Amino acid sequence: MSLRTAIYNNYEWLNGYRRGYLIGDFISAVILSVLLIPQSLAYALLAGLPPQVGLYAAIFPSIAYAFFGSSRFLAVGPVAITSLMTMAVISQMPEELRLISAAMLAIMAGGFLAVFGLLRGGSLATFFSRPVVSAYITGAAILIILSQIKYILQIEIEGRRFAEMVPSLISNFSDALLMPSLIGVGTILSLYVLNRYCLRWLRLAGLKKRHARLIIKLSPILVIAVATVATATLGLEQKHGVATVGNIPANLPHFVFPLSDLGHWKSLIVSALLISLVGFVDSVSIGQTLAARNRTRVDPNKELLGVGVANIAAGLTGAYPVAGSLSRSAINYSTGAKSPLVGVMTAVIVAIAVLTILPFLKSMPLATLAGLIIYSCFSLLNFKEIWQTWCYSKADAWTAIGAFCAVLLVGIQYGVLIGTILSMVFHIRLTLKPHTVEVGRFLGTEHYRDADLYTVEEFDEVKTLRIDESLYFANARFLEDTIAKLVVKYPKMENLVLMCPAVNRIDASALESLLVINARLDEHDIKLHLSELHALVRERLHRSTFLEKLTGEIFFTQHEAIEALRPEPDWSQFSDHIDIH
Repeated sequence: MSLRTAIYNNYEWLNGYRRGYLIGDFISAVILSVLLIPQSLAYALLAGLPPQVGLYAAIFPSIAYAFFGSSRFLAVGPVAITSLMTMAVISQMPEELRLISAAMLAIMAGGFLAVFGLLRGGSLATFFSRPVVSAYITGAAILIILSQIKYILQIEIEGRRFAEMVPSLISNFSDALLMPSLIGVGTILSLYVLNRYCLRWLRLAGLKKRHARLIIKLSPILVIAVATVATATLGLEQKHGVATVGNIPANLPHFVFPLSDLGHWKSLIVSALLISLVGFVDSVSIGQTLAARNRTRVDPNKELLGVGVANIAAGLTGAYPVAGSLSRSAINYSTGAKSPLVGVMTAVIVAIAVLTILPFLKSMPLATLAGLIIYSCFSLLNFKEIWQTWCYSKADAWTAIGAFCAVLLVGIQYGVLIGTILSMVFHIRLTLKPHTVEVGRFLGTEHYRDADLYTVEEFDEVKTLRIDESLYFANARFLEDTIAKLVVKYPKMENLVLMCPAVNRIDASALESLLVINARLDEHDIKLHLSELHALVRERLHRSTFLEKLTGEIFFTQHEAIEALRPEPDWSQFSDHIDIH
């Protein structure tokens, strides 16, 4: 996909834009902005950056994605996971390098994604299995919660890993301040009550279910407003030491390229790559979920480019890595957003807010923002899915548990990488021993089933081995050993049929193994046959010398093979019993 093609394709929504969409998009943008502003401040806090940086991450990245992304619902901006990953990287650096390092991370992550998009690398998402992603997010949510407790208790919590943070929390717990703790816990409880019971109350008041749910999604605004007004009017900052956001510069972001030495850029490559991959997987999964509900589709290649350009825009405007937000994207969907223009409108509204209302937010308690983050993380704790995975597949569950433990013990940066490597290792381990089964004809039919599970018709002279896996270098030797055991097990065998309905590919190593099997069977006067080959596999075999050396035949169906190879009945044994009158 060329850059020119990508830009042209993503401008198509502008050509088809209707005037009737304008009001609906504007309403969606207003509602989205009301939620986005406090979230941006909170996520900047999580990333260990000044509050205004979170707002910067909500402006130009949103505009960039609108013109380069493929989802009309996806809301791109600051999110919890990328904020925590950014914090994990920049917290190791001197204070004066943190802002520029965050911007560099965004530019590099965006560059990786944009290049992958232009090279049609959308299939990258398939390398991250659902159990691994779910477990990774669960582990990250726990770290996020631990990182925010320090703002609620107003104590120091050192470290970035679970094993470091928990002992630090326990040892410093006695220094906790009462009032910030009450504000933080009160924020969490208020959000829980509003989300748990408010829908019923609003429905009883006569509101439609759709409108009631929308109001509930905006409940954080009410909680933040009450906490901010109470802190300002009661003087909680001065009287009880409640930490607040403080003065936030009312300046719009401006374009500037972060200048640093080459060594600094090199030191961030691995972190930027991991952030880009996690952000992409999150964004694609959210976009595809909402698109499926609306019977549309999301192009992973365009998503790579869209999220990539959004990150580059974030880095060039003094922000940090961004991704798609589930909560804000859900608001886009529920409010009936018609086009990506919502992202542009949202950016404009946030920019206006930066210039006008920031002075009124200086009394916003940090404990309230931390409570908002912690409450939002509760929905990311998905232990139920890990348990369901365990019940269904132990191998998948172990990869998920490995990713979960890696996030907690090693850190959020490498947790998803370790989980993905574990997935690949388990997959290769499973395919090292392809599932094979001896089959026979199900009595009275042309169907062939597992001889160990069903009563089937078999012949000593003809045996069939069904292969339920593609054949490649890692499992070819196992097939050789399996067939060698069959030769010993059935001394009367004259024909062996490899039934291949699930064999979608035979690589060069597996082809060599088939030639070896064919030669070894020939030494025992046993012919090798193949049945039910896929057309593509059969065509590839025709391009090799295998068919010339094959001692047997290739049959279109398994029944055709058995009918051709089955031994003729020996009628002579019945001749003595035939009475002719």
